[in-house]
Amino acid sequence: MPSESQIAKLMSLPAELPLAVLNLFKFNVRACYSDVDPEFGTPTGEVTGAEAFTRYSEVAGRLLEECGGRVVFSEPVAQVMVGTEDVAWDVAALMFFPTRGDFTLMLGNPEFVAVSRHRKAALANHYMLHLAGDSFASLSS
Repeated sequence: MPSESQIAKLMSLPAELPLAVLNLFKFNVRACYSDVDPEFGTPTGEVTGAEAFTRYSEVAGRLLEECGGRVVFSEPVAQVMVGTEDVAWDVAALMFFPTRGDFTLMLGNPEFVAVSRHRKAALANHYMLHLAGDSFASLSS
């Protein structure tokens, strides 16, 4: 989850500028649903982190496209070439949003909020880096 200062920075930046989001994902071996999630303690909760993430990405991907965004790439990470090797990332993914405002609208969408429980259950670690999206702007058409 982002810190208060990270959220404040996001909200202080121009909403109309394009945004690219680089994600690094490390999956839990087994999904870790919270005791408030409907999957907790049921057979549907007995899945791998990668399977729980697929549940999330099916809905989140549709919502991303509905706001004009695109998944530029999503690929397994072969190795950490430079940097500490204490986190062996499973997947790197780059998403594009036509505007930063589109990104924040998606985050507030009730359907996105509800499906995010699968992302939380899936991930052991997650880094999200926001990049200037100007070079990806042609993807929005």
